[in-house]
Amino acid sequence: MKLSHWTYLMMSLALHHLVQGQVVTFDTVQFNTVNSFLLATSVFETDSGYLAFGTGGDGTGTVQDQRSFLFDQDGGLQQVLTFGSHRLTDSGAFGPVAKSAMGGYVSGVVDFGNGISIDSLYLFRYDAQGDTIWTRYLSADTTLAIRKCIETANGDIVMVGLHYPPRGAFMFRVTSQGDSIHFVNFGEPAFYPMSVVEDEEGNLLMAGYTSTAIPQFQFRSYLLKCTPEGEVIWWRARPAGSGYGGLTLTNDGCVVAFGKANNEDDFSGALMVKYASDGTEVWVRDQIIFADSETRVCSFLNGYQQSDGSLIICGTIRNTVLDLFDKGMLYKFDAEGNETWSRFYSHYSGIPVGYPQEFYDVKPTSDGGFILTGETNGPAPPNSHRLWLVKLDSMGCLVPGCHTVGVQEFESQLQSALKVSPNPANERVQVSLALPEGYRLEGAVQALLLDAQGKEVLRAQVPTNTTELRGQLDVSGLPSGLYYLHLRDATKWLAGGKVVVSAP
Repeated sequence: MKLSHWTYLMMSLALHHLVQGQVVTFDTVQFNTVNSFLLATSVFETDSGYLAFGTGGDGTGTVQDQRSFLFDQDGGLQQVLTFGSHRLTDSGAFGPVAKSAMGGYVSGVVDFGNGISIDSLYLFRYDAQGDTIWTRYLSADTTLAIRKCIETANGDIVMVGLHYPPRGAFMFRVTSQGDSIHFVNFGEPAFYPMSVVEDEEGNLLMAGYTSTAIPQFQFRSYLLKCTPEGEVIWWRARPAGSGYGGLTLTNDGCVVAFGKANNEDDFSGALMVKYASDGTEVWVRDQIIFADSETRVCSFLNGYQQSDGSLIICGTIRNTVLDLFDKGMLYKFDAEGNETWSRFYSHYSGIPVGYPQEFYDVKPTSDGGFILTGETNGPAPPNSHRLWLVKLDSMGCLVPGCHTVGVQEFESQLQSALKVSPNPANERVQVSLALPEGYRLEGAVQALLLDAQGKEVLRAQVPTNTTELRGQLDVSGLPSGLYYLHLRDATKWLAGGKVVVSAP
């Protein structure tokens, strides 16, 4: 049936109105224009989209700048700002930038290297668009490695990191303007504090891992609680071969620390431990998922607790046995640490082992979903390390309804190759998906169509060859409305999108 231009226009308007108000999701990657690395470590939702903070190289290997990245609500890059020092700079690893009650954002930044033996620590304050309002010099020494910055309830700024041995971990508390209040070293056992939170009483808790020649403190998860002034209240350590990357307060006055712990085969696995305010372990979850050898990684890196008590935790894994060659992980747990669901994402499809996909930060969004950032690694050139920004819905899906199709592993590079036409449609929908050279499918490929409530209304097998999937769906018997298409093979989600069915 041939449709007139007017009919196409009306169908396009119908698609626009149906899609309005739906949750926006995306998966986007940014490259460094000078063929150097680029990544983000912190992300926030803004009134007009998303703001990420990270770092990138200048192509020489001698300069590493702090950067901010402003995105619109659809993941389109709007602005990149670079804050250079002509040295190597670092602000931390997993969500190190803090949102300020004064407006804008704040972080500690260290510059180092380039033949200069002294490291310098600065405080950066950013406006709502990610530009610097001011920077302030704070301190210098032979080694100052910053890992996390937070704003306390009274507006002070607390930074934690590693000072040169034997001084060990440090806590640096300054006013909102950067005036020094306390600089405290915690001495032996030397540990790397990767995260810090403030409890309701104003005390500070730092989570990380030990790194010392003392046998009983070699590479152990470490949690320390101190007063606002830095006086140690208690510390806790777990068995060797473990470490914490992140820490979050819970609504019952406890904290949950997360990271990795090795099993009896020395394979690293995701770890979560809940501690009471006195340091007692409430529960331990150390059998969640593992890497498949002692040389491969599996770790939680960051997360938070939702208002209903559930925990949202992100990280990274490499496990070829589970067909998780390199994936960014996102997990949801209930308040007791029991798994609700898990999702495994990679931006690049069909890549071999050795291209890490890592989520360094995850935040809630106003539509009930999640925004994640970190780095994805793909084939070079250009440089394989690339900034990764992913927006998911409340179920951790790139296309709504993914949790109903029976797989947990998701690839998103194929998304741009998906073609659905006509759309809107009232009879048959043609579906095609071009495959990269050498792409491996596992078993038969199915197309599933879900209605707006997530109910499956159609399922069909899609013919495949080595270069393309191509099939069709008969939608003539479906009511008018918005539907979600999902393509999956036996083990993973391949691609998906919106389909509008219109009246004949």
